[in-house]
Amino acid sequence: MAIGNTQQSILSHLLDMTEVGVVVSTIPPTADKGNVGLSQFEYAKEAGVRVSREDNARIARKIDLWILPMLCISQGLSILDKTALNYGNLYGMQASLNLTGDQFDWFASVFYLGYLVGNYPDGWFLQHYRAGRVLSITTFIWGIIILTTPACTGFGGVLANRFFLGIFEAVVTPGLTILTSIWYSQSEVPFRAMIWYTFNGWSGILGGFIAYGIGTVPNPSLPRWEYIFLILGSLSVAFAIALWFLFPDSPVEARFLNEEERILAVKRVAEAKLGMKNTQFKGHQIKAALVDPKTWLLLIATIAAAIPNGVVSNFSTIIIKGMGFTTLQSTLLDAAANGVLVVSLLVAGWICTHYNNMRIITMAVGNITCIIAAAFLAYLPTDQKWNRLVAYWFTSFQSVGFALGLVMISNNIGGFTKKTFTTALIFIGYCIGNESEAPVYQTGTKAMFIGYVIKTVAHILLGMYMLWSNMNKDRKYGSPDSYEEQLKGEEAGMHDMTEFENKYHRYVHTLSLRPISLT
Repeated sequence: MAIGNTQQSILSHLLDMTEVGVVVSTIPPTADKGNVGLSQFEYAKEAGVRVSREDNARIARKIDLWILPMLCISQGLSILDKTALNYGNLYGMQASLNLTGDQFDWFASVFYLGYLVGNYPDGWFLQHYRAGRVLSITTFIWGIIILTTPACTGFGGVLANRFFLGIFEAVVTPGLTILTSIWYSQSEVPFRAMIWYTFNGWSGILGGFIAYGIGTVPNPSLPRWEYIFLILGSLSVAFAIALWFLFPDSPVEARFLNEEERILAVKRVAEAKLGMKNTQFKGHQIKAALVDPKTWLLLIATIAAAIPNGVVSNFSTIIIKGMGFTTLQSTLLDAAANGVLVVSLLVAGWICTHYNNMRIITMAVGNITCIIAAAFLAYLPTDQKWNRLVAYWFTSFQSVGFALGLVMISNNIGGFTKKTFTTALIFIGYCIGNESEAPVYQTGTKAMFIGYVIKTVAHILLGMYMLWSNMNKDRKYGSPDSYEEQLKGEEAGMHDMTEFENKYHRYVHTLSLRPISLT
């Protein structure tokens, strides 16, 4: 059945129930504007629909097969295109364009300036328009930008090129953070978010092999660095066309789900009590985000994490080459670092999926691993290049804390305007921290060490705050354990209430090793 017919059937059913005296909603109708999936949720609520274990697994599998690969490829291509500069530098891009070292450093920084400028506007478009269309158009534009990079003839051209690349790529990671909470239930979010975030690593591995392959081509007709941009730009343009036709806005419009499955898909996301998607801008939710301690703790942690991330992501091959390895060796050894990143993220995601309230603990373990690795990098003798290389690989655990910080936004922030604004603010911090110049070895590694320590403290304080908030709500309202209270919490979330306004919501927080029940 078509989407329009589905919604008409649901609304007709609700009208029939209203005529016989069934109370459809306890929330004022004015709160309903822009709430995607609300009619499906109301139908499920009034019909007493519950999502069985079998239904949940079946719908999750379908979303995994259809939506998750597109999230993964979007993330991977954005990282590949952003770090193409890293590989281009290995093959003489700087010399070819007659650039000084200081000018080349500017290219890494101006990308994040563009990212900062495009961050909230891109999120606004995702909120107000169809996600597939927004992702498709922005991906197509940044693919063209990458394709035209070899046409730039000097500093000004490449600077503008990288600035606009940042503007249009700013839709990806913040957008996927929000989209994951639209498609997946609360317990599924951590592992799925970690899966698409591992494509930071997979893209690094693929990019390393592409760069290595280009380096082995005898007598190329073009400068080797130009091939990198031409190949990656072509991949992005092709993927943009696929997104246009294949990526739906939400489960409500998912053609790969039947009518019953769409209703169940909305219901299972509603169980997080955070709602789905709302196209109406709400100014009071901006204020709520600005007075929320979670916002500022996540922002501090993000800035602290992004300082070492800027060093590692933009200059990784330079760092490895500086340890005493050749250009080709550096590309392959950098791929190994990305392998560590992938494994650490998958293990962290599995732990947070199978055990309750392990997010902060897992983040802390990842951060402490980075602190130890950065200390080794800073203080090991320079002649121990292999030991320093292994220590460098383990700094890849930094992604565990950052990715789970994004999961915190997906799982613990209600109100779509608030969630979108908080995500944008966090990525402003990401841009500020990533404004890194090519590092002097000792200075760069000490900055990494300090950043990891600050990040760890901020994450621990975040967990303590959420634990305290849950205990405070329990004291004030009681524990929302009954089925009736669960439904009230879901309804409040679907009416786009923030987690502060929804007295039935509790944070997924820090402590407990109790296994998660899958029944």
